[in-house]
Amino acid sequence: MAIAVVSDYQLAVRIVAGVLCAVFIYCGTIEFRNYRTPPPADELIFDQAGIRRIEGGVVAWSAQWEDIAKVILSLEFREYSPHRSGSDEFKLVIRPGSGFDALAAGFAREPDGDLQVADIDLRPREVERLLPFLVRHADVAIEDDNSAVRTVPDEPVVETAREEDLDVVDGVVKIHVNGWDKRKLWVFRFASLMIEVTALVVAAATEGTSVRVCALVVLFALFAVTMVVEGLEGATHEKKRKVVLEVGPRGFYFRTYGTFVGVWWHEIDAVRWGVDDGSTYLDFLPSSDMFAIRHPKLAELTKSDPYDAESGGLAGGWYRLGRPFSVNARREFESSMRKSERVEFRETAAPG
Repeated sequence: MAIAVVSDYQLAVRIVAGVLCAVFIYCGTIEFRNYRTPPPADELIFDQAGIRRIEGGVVAWSAQWEDIAKVILSLEFREYSPHRSGSDEFKLVIRPGSGFDALAAGFAREPDGDLQVADIDLRPREVERLLPFLVRHADVAIEDDNSAVRTVPDEPVVETAREEDLDVVDGVVKIHVNGWDKRKLWVFRFASLMIEVTALVVAAATEGTSVRVCALVVLFALFAVTMVVEGLEGATHEKKRKVVLEVGPRGFYFRTYGTFVGVWWHEIDAVRWGVDDGSTYLDFLPSSDMFAIRHPKLAELTKSDPYDAESGGLAGGWYRLGRPFSVNARREFESSMRKSERVEFRETAAPG
């Protein structure tokens, strides 16, 4: 670009080259300035005195070793995904001593009183290097919340799916949550086809102008209605509108456009149908209070309407998936769960 500026080119070419040179020089100056000015420190420091958390170059909290009863490295429990078998990060959990300041920033209290450092995770390599230092200063334990996850070789849900002729892909039953009722849609298509064929035969076999016109009007009107219905039903299969529930060996996976909710089977005790304002939702009941600690992002699912901030919470600790199920989706889910013994399937909840 610099050569183009000083060379004997047309004026327009030299102006464009000069502008591009100025832009590149400006971007390079910014990068050099950022390189020379390191960002504020954001660290978790372990030293001879204790543990310190640095955020934005400022000490957010600190804990002395004598005020810590136990240090727990918990293999972080992550939301279920069909393509992820476990976790690769550790969560630091502190069992406070008598002199520990539990009100310090950055802690989430677990039901048993332990304090979870929830704003930072440790990788396995970091834990491996840190462990010899920790055991010299505190009582250390390692927990694996994912150890309860087991994959059963002959999974009942897949066997049932094959018997019911459901959609099974890689051992996972895929249910179109907002899909139309397949039986009613088939009846509508068959009836429309029969009426259209009858109208066409009448129009071809009748010599009267009025009868032929009426038959053709019925034919084209019913054809237009059929196209509208097919278009509306086809819209539910588009990527941005389709809602899918994947029921697999390890858990279920609720997917909408850009979002998902994944839950392991051993985390829940029961599922049920919840009714609210005429719509039917799938509710699930966690097996312990630790579910809220492991899945803080799912707190919005405790409302009767997850998309309404003013709606009331569900009684009894239930969670509700955020999209209503169609009749066909409810039928497919009940079929896939018919032989499953992993969780209890309860009666439909009373309308909210």
